[in-house]
Amino acid sequence: MVESLLSPIVQSFHAHSFTFFIFAIAGVIVVGISKSGFGAGLGTLSLPLMASQSSINEALAILLPLLIAIDLVGLRRFIKNANWRILKLVIPPAIVGLALGMIFFTAITPQVLTLLIGIFTLLFLIQNLIMTHFDLKEAKPYPLLGRLMGLLSGFTSFVAHIGGPPISIFMLREKLLPMVYTSTLGVFFTFINFGKLGPYAFLNLLSFKQLATSIILLPCVPVGVYFGFYLAKRISMKWYYRIVQFFLLVASVKLISDGLL
Repeated sequence: MVESLLSPIVQSFHAHSFTFFIFAIAGVIVVGISKSGFGAGLGTLSLPLMASQSSINEALAILLPLLIAIDLVGLRRFIKNANWRILKLVIPPAIVGLALGMIFFTAITPQVLTLLIGIFTLLFLIQNLIMTHFDLKEAKPYPLLGRLMGLLSGFTSFVAHIGGPPISIFMLREKLLPMVYTSTLGVFFTFINFGKLGPYAFLNLLSFKQLATSIILLPCVPVGVYFGFYLAKRISMKWYYRIVQFFLLVASVKLISDGLL
């Protein structure tokens, strides 16, 4: 019995190269740190890291159970600290975005989507830098912005696991405390990632072989999550948002690069 359960895991381990696991481990830890500490900006690097050693579809399928595991590890803390006013605003349009992502999954290439999100994120950061330079105070963002970013985040998350930058654009304007910011995004992506399970199975993206690979990488999940919580608690609000913006800049450059090559 035990041998029959372990056999797919052993086969999956031997089916991938040592380099694949190095990149995959780095990707899982990075997304764990991002989702529990720095608001999903850094997490956009996880898919490119893993996909560089496998296909995009395989990387999507392997990452999804791990993303859900990351959500569950921090969920209790996320629920306690989340801003539910924002969640009620962004989750319904995000569900619509998931549905659109499923419809257009085969019509839009991940490369095109990656390029567009990279450019979109970079333009936001430039705009944010200009506003900071002139010391201008922005008005409270319209609910329409939250709904639009929720929709876009649901769509991009379904197609390429890059839902972080769009929703972060809205969240950064809310000026939340670091733990509230992180927890709100944590609850948001818990809804999003569980919502992808059924459609991914319907599109034949999930297989037991890929699940076995996810199980091999599972021990990396708490490492990234708790390290992210550790960092978020020990950094001032000013530096926290500077680091978030830096990681979004890194992610935007990486996304643009991947989209052009």
